[in-house]
Amino acid sequence: MIRYNEEKKANEICLINIFKSIDGEAFHAGQPTVFVRTFGCNLRCPFCDTKECWTKENFNKVYEGKLNLSWMTADEIIAKVEEMEKGFPYKSICLTGGEPLLPENDPVTFELVEKLINLHYAVNVETDGAVDYRPWKEKFKKIVIADWYGNREGLSLITDWKLPCSKMNKKMIESNLSILDELDVIKCVITDALEDWEEFERICKSGTKAKLYLSPCFGEVTMSKIPEFVIAHPEYKITAQLQQHKFFWSPKEKDV
Repeated sequence: MIRYNEEKKANEICLINIFKSIDGEAFHAGQPTVFVRTFGCNLRCPFCDTKECWTKENFNKVYEGKLNLSWMTADEIIAKVEEMEKGFPYKSICLTGGEPLLPENDPVTFELVEKLINLHYAVNVETDGAVDYRPWKEKFKKIVIADWYGNREGLSLITDWKLPCSKMNKKMIESNLSILDELDVIKCVITDALEDWEEFERICKSGTKAKLYLSPCFGEVTMSKIPEFVIAHPEYKITAQLQQHKFFWSPKEKDV
């Protein structure tokens, strides 16, 4: 969601907040990162842990009626990010939501990502698989491995591909599977339901180049099934993962 600010002569994007924490998942799991959380989402997953991004009414429920959404330009976001990440071992940012790649956000998110990359950031965008990635992959093709630790400069898409347990699986854009490459991620949250496992294995066999991560839907899956599947299928090169921040803090705590 964006608006034009006449006084600033620039577009602003609606944000829930900007905060620093450890990255809970994927490439930078356990490492310090600055998060930019956008407002608005195109899906309604029943197990969503950021329902405040859906609507202003949801936001008020989570934050006890204190509607305090922020409107910021790309340059204002970058200034805050650079202040927050001082002293971090490398320049890492996660653009998350909600869904940060909503088409109505594009004028600001394109500008923001481009400027961050020019400042040598690794930009991870957490996205849901229900938006078309072609404009992003066409514009931000090049990603650089910056050092022997594997730190990167450029854009990686971290796709939360929805399995049937989400009730949103039919909204996934199939062509995204072939667009993603080796420095992108597909992560799936899974339950014990057979249809979840069948869909996940289909993704594994799809030929996608993205790195595959498999996560539990807590309370809905036999935990041992995940490592057992990973061990049984080394050909898929799956990484089993947990959302680390939910162990270091309460799963219900916000902005961590």
